[in-house]
Amino acid sequence: MKDPYVYEDTGVLKNKLGIKNYDELVKAESDISFAKLLTVDRDVDCNEFGIDYLKNIHKYILDDIYDWAGEFRTVPMEKPEKVLDGQSVEYAYPTEILEKTKHALHKLNAINWNAQELDDKAMNFSKLIAELWQVHPFRDGNTRTITTFAFRFADERGFGMKRSLLLDNFQYVRDSLVMASLGEYAENEYLYKIVKDAIKRGAKDREMNEKNNLLTNKQEKLKKEMNSIDR
Repeated sequence: MKDPYVYEDTGVLKNKLGIKNYDELVKAESDISFAKLLTVDRDVDCNEFGIDYLKNIHKYILDDIYDWAGEFRTVPMEKPEKVLDGQSVEYAYPTEILEKTKHALHKLNAINWNAQELDDKAMNFSKLIAELWQVHPFRDGNTRTITTFAFRFADERGFGMKRSLLLDNFQYVRDSLVMASLGEYAENEYLYKIVKDAIKRGAKDREMNEKNNLLTNKQEKLKKEMNSIDR
């Protein structure tokens, strides 16, 4: 099937930069999109964790590069994976994308995350994020978009993850998503382990920040009291 997303002469994704060399496009896309990841929470509103928010993240991250940023793909796709010896995950067909995305998002939003212990929370979150990722709703940029979605979702549900742990090990995270998206042969433990660790470290960071804020408040209070005595 002809892919309308690529230049026929090079097979590289059509882009606003007019780049037809694959390595050059990867470099430009990486530089631009990861810079956008630093400000996406500030600039992209989230009224609810639904399809519109997912699309808005994708558009914000990749709109400087692709005309189709923020739009679900219209063609089937495969992507060779090193961890699968060049085979591809079975992604959703274009006609399935909308319903499968809705289904995964519904399950994410239906869980009472505060009622779950760490192990269950990390495993369930890993499985559902992998289910959403396997849909692969966009022609490119799915891992960045869904990881960003996951960060914001976890923050809002009270178990914010240490983002740097996942971003600094981005290829591991992607490979883990691949391994968790193999149907009956799925191996969830890799993604589970790093998600659990990110949740634990996020909790420690919040605890440390709270202690620091408390100490700062006490210092400010003491300073005011001393100033009043001096007068």
